[in-house]
Amino acid sequence: MIHRKRLAAFLAVGLAAAVLAPGAGAATKTTKKKAKAKAKVTKSTAKPTTKPTTAPAVTQAPAVAAPAAGGASGGTAIYGVDAETNNWLPGPGSWGGASGVVAYAVYDTLMTTAADGKPVPNLLESISSSSDYKTWTLKARPGIKFHNGEDFNGEAIAISMEHIRTGPTTAPAWGNLIKCDGAGGLVAECRMKTPWVSFPSYLTGQSGVMAAPASIKSGDGSKRPVGTGAFMCKGDCWVPNQKMTLVKNPNYWRPGLPKLDVLEIRPIPDEDQRLAQLQSGQIQFLGSGNFLTGRDMANLAKDKKINLLTSENAGSTNYDIPNLARTGPMQDVRVRQAWMYAIDRDTLISLRAPGATKANGIYLEGQSGYLKDAGYEFNLDKAKALLDAYKKDKGVSNVTVTLQTTAVTDNQQTIAVMKQMLDKAGFNIILGPGLEQSAYIQAVLTGNFEVMTWNYPLAGATDADQGRPFLHSDGCGGPTVCPRAIGFSVLNWSRSVDGIVDTALDQIRSNSDPAVRKRAAEAVETTFNDNAYVLPRWRARAQLGFCSKCAVGADTGPDGEKLMFLPAGTQRGQAYLTVG
Repeated sequence: MIHRKRLAAFLAVGLAAAVLAPGAGAATKTTKKKAKAKAKVTKSTAKPTTKPTTAPAVTQAPAVAAPAAGGASGGTAIYGVDAETNNWLPGPGSWGGASGVVAYAVYDTLMTTAADGKPVPNLLESISSSSDYKTWTLKARPGIKFHNGEDFNGEAIAISMEHIRTGPTTAPAWGNLIKCDGAGGLVAECRMKTPWVSFPSYLTGQSGVMAAPASIKSGDGSKRPVGTGAFMCKGDCWVPNQKMTLVKNPNYWRPGLPKLDVLEIRPIPDEDQRLAQLQSGQIQFLGSGNFLTGRDMANLAKDKKINLLTSENAGSTNYDIPNLARTGPMQDVRVRQAWMYAIDRDTLISLRAPGATKANGIYLEGQSGYLKDAGYEFNLDKAKALLDAYKKDKGVSNVTVTLQTTAVTDNQQTIAVMKQMLDKAGFNIILGPGLEQSAYIQAVLTGNFEVMTWNYPLAGATDADQGRPFLHSDGCGGPTVCPRAIGFSVLNWSRSVDGIVDTALDQIRSNSDPAVRKRAAEAVETTFNDNAYVLPRWRARAQLGFCSKCAVGADTGPDGEKLMFLPAGTQRGQAYLTVG
């Protein structure tokens, strides 16, 4: 049994934080060098164009292919995850990474993500757009049925899309969608307010999940999810905070899948307990994004006691996010900059994320908009000077900020270390109560926080438009709503308003020219860095540990494409899991 040492030594050094906080009216101070760079980029993105520069793509899928051979069929596997969810319908569900293990076993998405990060058809046979990208035609594959026997067709697509367009969790991402209508038979037609070049990429995750119409209309899908997926819920399959028991879908539309007869998912928040249960055989699969757990699993795998798969394609950026709709010091750019300078990310990584790759911005290397130099490195003197200037200007003697994270022990230890680093720079950090993950997500969505640890969730994305709901002011209802966006669900978690960011993201959505879209994404990144809107920590890593006799088959698309490997929370390959 490998135990992680959770000793006071961790609390004596430090961990980093990241601040995502586009400024609602706060003054911004930048160096002359940065200001010039920013002006140059801003000029190139000031006037978005909606005229396509290339012909709209038509993605057509060939016949459904059988999965790769190999791996025993049958048996039961227990999959340990770090958190529970609050609702299994995609519209209102606060789905974190752990929720994906259940959701993508029960549900299929309209599109899925290929190894190169591009969207490819999944439930859809084809997807195409009008010349102005304002009308998209979606055609379902024939012969697919939901678990309850309902047909998956154009009308079912329209019902699910309306559920997602109006859902309290998903609606902030879908303000550009007017409506999807069943156009007859297998076809649905979706109409947009403005051109939406990258619409297919939005159909690869929670917003592309197809739930059975009857389960949406009755609301019963909140407790008993009904999809088209490889596994299905029978009866009272969900015992909250204990387990979700799913059985094989005998009529799954993909030949030869799933491999298992039963898949049970258990929420086990404590990392060490989850790892101990894997070692003792109480669970067969363990998903985790924790680097310390990953280090322990790597040692076990080296000794051939378990198997381990890892991937950085999960690609989220860890950071801290301040709530700019909440009156307090974090509304001032100097305080946010001081927070950034106060954190030693190299120390952070060596202590709390061994082996992690340091991230330099919202975007990660390989994603459009990535810039190598974030412009902020650890500098305690600068942090102190910025806080001193703020205190003098505001006539205050201290800068008190409440920092929160989940109730998981590792995360609590992390923010305790952060408090020491930030207090040393002149902050007065109060550690708020730890929250269970679904409550934690709801707190961020509804603005019930001051600063939270968080992830920027662009898992494997290559299209910067996928980040729009989290960065654009329309992600919280518009520039006049963001500063007051507390008490209702939004996806722009920092409640930020920035004209340069909004203009650049408008251009990314409406323009098909890759060079123009790249410059616009770089403008977003530059603006965030200049204004201390975000402090990245490191690039996330998805990790899946599993028993020595267990296996994970090659996750391929229905047309034989190699898919992006996402082994932790957002993994789509549960159908390929085997236990012998």
